[in-house]
Amino acid sequence: MEKGKKLLKNKKVWVFLLLIILAVAIGFIVVVRKQKQKEEQVAEKVYQVKVMEAGETGSDVSLSYTGIVQPEETIQCTFETVGTIETVNVEKGQEVAEGQILCTMDAGDAEDQLDSANRTLEYADKTRKNAQESYENAQEDYATACGTKRELENLNDAIARRDEQQKKVDALKSKLDGMSQYKPGNGSLGNMPETNTEYYSTKLELDSAQSTLEVYQRNVDSAQEAYDKKAKEGADSDEAKAQKERLDSARDALDNANEAYDNAADNVEKAQSAVDKCTLKAPKAGYVVNVSATEGSVSTPIMPAVVLATHDVVINFGVSQTDITSLSAGMAAQIQIGDKTFAGNIKSIDVTPDENTRTYATDVTVDTADPEVYLGELATVEINIGERTGIWLPLSVILNDGNDYVYVVENDRAKREYINVLEVSDDQVLVEGTKAGDKIICEGMKLVRTGSAVSYDKAE
Repeated sequence: MEKGKKLLKNKKVWVFLLLIILAVAIGFIVVVRKQKQKEEQVAEKVYQVKVMEAGETGSDVSLSYTGIVQPEETIQCTFETVGTIETVNVEKGQEVAEGQILCTMDAGDAEDQLDSANRTLEYADKTRKNAQESYENAQEDYATACGTKRELENLNDAIARRDEQQKKVDALKSKLDGMSQYKPGNGSLGNMPETNTEYYSTKLELDSAQSTLEVYQRNVDSAQEAYDKKAKEGADSDEAKAQKERLDSARDALDNANEAYDNAADNVEKAQSAVDKCTLKAPKAGYVVNVSATEGSVSTPIMPAVVLATHDVVINFGVSQTDITSLSAGMAAQIQIGDKTFAGNIKSIDVTPDENTRTYATDVTVDTADPEVYLGELATVEINIGERTGIWLPLSVILNDGNDYVYVVENDRAKREYINVLEVSDDQVLVEGTKAGDKIICEGMKLVRTGSAVSYDKAE
């Protein structure tokens, strides 16, 4: 009896334990199902986003560079001869005008040589005048002996008129050449040769003077022919032959005197040049950036005494091998220096790259005379290279995980598309990797990931 009661008691314990196990199992299954349902609900969350449709458009592209303000031209001012510096008239940073004296060199020896050359020229001039007078007397005596005095006077008168007319022609040519030196931009339209009344009146006057000169030359030729004919007829007399010898001798003496005078004049010009070279002048207006000359020191042609910089400036910067094909001399540029804005143009682009940076040195002019900026200042240069057509996207839609990408919508789900950035213009980016018609997520792209369910509206 007791054994039966004990057995019944054990069965109740086992049943109780079994019920507990069953309850735990059911509870676990319920919890797992609820967790799975919760995860499924989370995975299927639909994100509300806005999209823009990609399409091919055109947009102006500008290249931007940072450069340094430099003088457009640096001038090495150097004495052409060796000598002792006598005075230094400028200092670093000083403004100078064109032709202003920068330095002088001891000119004592050069001035002595100039004085000697001038004395020689004065003597040669007197000798030439005496020889000319002797030749004219001999010519007159010969003409008298030949019976050609009247023909000689006619010839000399014709020559005088011809020479005087030649001076008029030369003066008109010089005046006309001066007018032809007009350069557009240096004056009003009325100053241009094509529209200047004085230019045309001077040209007509020159044409008339040249015609008169041709007539006077024909008169000289006729008078010379008449003289030669008469001289030939009377040249056989003894007196004519004697005077002819005297005339030939006088002509030789005159030729030698003229040659001596020309040589003396050349020597004076050279001596004057040597004196002038002892004074160093500014070839252009600008300012002094360096002075190496000192009073009492020796100057040589290989060492600049003073270095000048012009007031006009350029912006110098390097252009990459990628950009170099898009640029050319003459292209317009916008320049920002501090709070000042200037227009400019590309002046030059080096044809070989820098050995260290592998960039091409480029100079952009500033189209403002004396822009009042400092050398060495940083400047930003913007150059418009024209319109580029393709897929342009706002910079704000592009994300990066080490590579640039955007999210597109396909079948109501987000998809990551990697792209390459080709150009940047303000806040717009030219890309490749997407195609026209793609729906690019432009709002909410940071909330989604590849495969996320999305509901979208088109952005305005």
